[in-house]
Amino acid sequence: MTTPASAPIYGDLSLIDIGMDLFIEIHFANGKTVQSRSSMIGYQLGRFILIEYPNKGLSEAYQHMLVNAEIVVRAMTNSGFKDIIAFKSSILSIVNQPIKMLCLSVPKIIIKKKLRDQLRVNIEQDVFVIHNDAKVSAKMVDFSFSGCLLTLDANAASFAEGEQIHVSISINTELSGILSGSAVKVKNVEGLLHVGIKFSDDNSLLKDNIFSYFLVNSTRHS
Repeated sequence: MTTPASAPIYGDLSLIDIGMDLFIEIHFANGKTVQSRSSMIGYQLGRFILIEYPNKGLSEAYQHMLVNAEIVVRAMTNSGFKDIIAFKSSILSIVNQPIKMLCLSVPKIIIKKKLRDQLRVNIEQDVFVIHNDAKVSAKMVDFSFSGCLLTLDANAASFAEGEQIHVSISINTELSGILSGSAVKVKNVEGLLHVGIKFSDDNSLLKDNIFSYFLVNSTRHS
């Protein structure tokens, strides 16, 4: 019996459960990019994929440009080690009934990674460090469930190992808040302070959601 060439594609797609949250990135012909969230509705073998219409970030000016626009879809699945799925597709049409949906072409390639292989994610996220009643700009350069690494101007603040630090992070309206922890390693590298932070046990839901966001989006350059 011959295995269809598309079998691996659908094996990977089947990891995305119906109703699962999706991170989507739409690239329009004029160079504009819109990021939003969606959810998986379903697919038909060899024909199309149906996802929920983007729930925010899509102005009326761009709605008429959706058809034929390129779309990147990312998700963190519920399989064994939480596979990270990412694929590039195009929008075939907008479906209005029974609910508003986007109809996508079936991708030729699906990228799949495993959570156990990416315990720490390299990122570039602007944040604020709150320490001794001061609020200092910093950059978060990696992130994990247990902690993160920050870089900031060595002249802007001074930290000692073991000190309590609060990190104010705002990715979007849904992913923002304060992450607390302690400095476990402080190093001055040519005027740039590298501060390793170990998170405390509070605000675990925010940490999980932020980590999932960074991990899913780390497939952008894969």
